[in-house]
Amino acid sequence: MKDAVEVEFRVRDTSYPFVDASRAEDCRLDLEVLFPHSEAGFVEYFTLEGARPERVLEAVDRSDDVDAELVARHEDGGRLRFHVRERCVARSVVEFGAIPRTVEADGGDGRVVAEVSSRADADELVERFETEHPTVTVDDSRDRQRSTPLFTHHDFKQTVIDALTDRQREVFLTAYMNGYYDWPRKHEATELADELGISPATFSQHLRAVEGQLFSILLDTDDECVFVE
Repeated sequence: MKDAVEVEFRVRDTSYPFVDASRAEDCRLDLEVLFPHSEAGFVEYFTLEGARPERVLEAVDRSDDVDAELVARHEDGGRLRFHVRERCVARSVVEFGAIPRTVEADGGDGRVVAEVSSRADADELVERFETEHPTVTVDDSRDRQRSTPLFTHHDFKQTVIDALTDRQREVFLTAYMNGYYDWPRKHEATELADELGISPATFSQHLRAVEGQLFSILLDTDDECVFVE
């Protein structure tokens, strides 16, 4: 077992769109995934519970720093895509090198839990937040034990991320989060390619490149596939 430190931040400042939207519509938003946008900022996918997606999108659209759209509609909410160009608590966590364990907002009460490897890193992360997000407060800082298998879930994700270009990550996660790999497919390649401003052929090429990288990492090989008749 290895020690880790979790730092929990409280975000009640409604200048953060995910907090403002959760307060305005008395709903819950949970961050599923985030990754760099190929042009600028970050793309974030949130799960919404307890409100109509259209109402939440209206609340988010009040911010000049975020573009938001509906990806999927659920019985009690949906999945939303945010393109965040400026100030973002999750982005600060990732750029610091910490693991964002939780990023959520419920009824205007935002919560961010970041995991770092030491007390020194925790103190440095808090100092960074004091500079970049002065209205965000530290709610708790706690030591915890974590198991350390040879190849952890986070290490695997980071290896995959590092192996891909920004554009490849954007294409792959856009496809995955928009139901391209579902059966039946929720969106076709032509729709998603148009959303990304690329041709369907380029979209498919990026996906094939990503899939090749994933299989190479999973199978621990850089060999080219050879088919024997």
